[in-house]
Amino acid sequence: MSSPHVLIIGAGISGLACAAILADHGLSVTVVDKARGPGGRASSKRLAQGTADLGAQYFTARDPAFCAQVDQWAAQGCVAQWAPRLATATPGHWTPSPDQQIRWVGAPKMGALAHAMAGPIHITPESRVIKVGAGTVELEDGQTLSADHLVLACPADQTQALIPDLPLPAQAPCWALWMDIDSEQPFDAAFVKDSPIGWIAQDSSKPGRAGSNRWVAHAAPEWSQQHLEVSADQAAQALIQACREVLPSSFEVLAHGVHRWRYARPWAQDENRAQGYLAVDHQLSVCGDYLNGGRVEGAWLSGHHCGLALADALT
Repeated sequence: MSSPHVLIIGAGISGLACAAILADHGLSVTVVDKARGPGGRASSKRLAQGTADLGAQYFTARDPAFCAQVDQWAAQGCVAQWAPRLATATPGHWTPSPDQQIRWVGAPKMGALAHAMAGPIHITPESRVIKVGAGTVELEDGQTLSADHLVLACPADQTQALIPDLPLPAQAPCWALWMDIDSEQPFDAAFVKDSPIGWIAQDSSKPGRAGSNRWVAHAAPEWSQQHLEVSADQAAQALIQACREVLPSSFEVLAHGVHRWRYARPWAQDENRAQGYLAVDHQLSVCGDYLNGGRVEGAWLSGHHCGLALADALT
């Protein structure tokens, strides 16, 4: 008898973690994703010179299972520790804010982690799912795929569009700015308050990054929601001005760009779910970072535990 086939919608960290567990248990797995490559918000944007991490900036590890996985990734060379000169900042003022937290990043870019996870997994890119049925999905190009079990590992709003009756937490949007500047700053990263931006970091200070003095800023959720439909140029100019008010040393922008994440972090942080995923019925499961705290670790744990439960049920 052939092993049960599982179809996963979404090649982000949670979908890839789920696929890895299922494959380890001998199950047939296919992952479909609307993007060109894996990673979701843990991917990196290719630029004329190098890349920029416009989504996940770094991740931490606390859960024993995730710590063990991070150690394996470090041994593979696809992640490395990042020890930035950390600060807290408001417009016109900043304070050094060192801590003992170990921060990890993909190496030599955040997307390297997703590509390492995706290596042995069969992924069908640029495949947008428009309809979900009982053990079937319909793609935008008219194809219909079938499976013994479906796992929805896409953002909450996209999952709810496919299954309207499923109650899920809403996710906040995020405008992300990258810019190359001509001056050095006294810190590498800062948590920001009382500003349109909530986080700013020198992307080129991370391990494996080389070349330009590249910075990435994430707009605060409330600002991003209020300015969700402005043009890319309007968002860029507003965020550059916010960066001028936060970074201590004056600078000229040599190059810049923005990206709008419609679905980023969950509005409400909920890290107390017993499972971190949803077993909807015998043919459908849902996993994702938004079900487990909103961080990279939460995404991996959501997919990992969803995969373990499915492997137990299907084998």
